[in-house]
Amino acid sequence: MTINQDTALAVARLARLDPSLDPVALDKLTQDFGRIVSYMDILAEVDTTGVTPMYSPMLEPLGPRPDEPKEPDPQKAEALLAAAPERSGRFFCVPRVV
Repeated sequence: MTINQDTALAVARLARLDPSLDPVALDKLTQDFGRIVSYMDILAEVDTTGVTPMYSPMLEPLGPRPDEPKEPDPQKAEALLAAAPERSGRFFCVPRVV
């Protein structure tokens, strides 16, 4: 399957990329999408007969953990809060979204 610029623009719109791409950026995007699709075509040729589908990379499924309260670790909390762009006491400050 070949990807043309119209298809690349349609995918870019779906991905909410900037619709006002200059011709050089659009050409690069078209080539990148083409390489991705070509790779998917190569993967489609792989014989997977007899291969059990994997639904998770985990060997054993994870079960729900018990819902038990735990005491917070003050050192971990402080390390996390130290990386926050803004904080108020022991809370993260985030922009208001309305």
